[in-house]
Amino acid sequence: MLQALNSLDERLAPAEEIFFTWLLRVLAAGTLVGCAWLDDAPPLDLASMIIAIYVAVRVATQFGNLVSAAPFQNRALSVIFAVGAIGLLVLSFLAIITFVEELALSVAG
Repeated sequence: MLQALNSLDERLAPAEEIFFTWLLRVLAAGTLVGCAWLDDAPPLDLASMIIAIYVAVRVATQFGNLVSAAPFQNRALSVIFAVGAIGLLVLSFLAIITFVEELALSVAG
């Protein structure tokens, strides 16, 4: 049992490294985008859209890396794992944007 858990941990480590590296980047980008959306200045809106598009493209390019780093031998399970990881990154980005906006509204209101 312990050997099986150690084996799973070894197979999961590369995927965790990719995911958590991108999670920090996504959270930072979400904070920047959320802060830029608070002000109604068009240059900041444009900059926030550029940042959001850049992060989305870079996260999407990690799909192949996540599939190859998935801890499963089955190709279908590896793809589902990668889709789930990217889905979590997208939800994290949206959560940070929403949090920053709600925080700003509570401070201003």
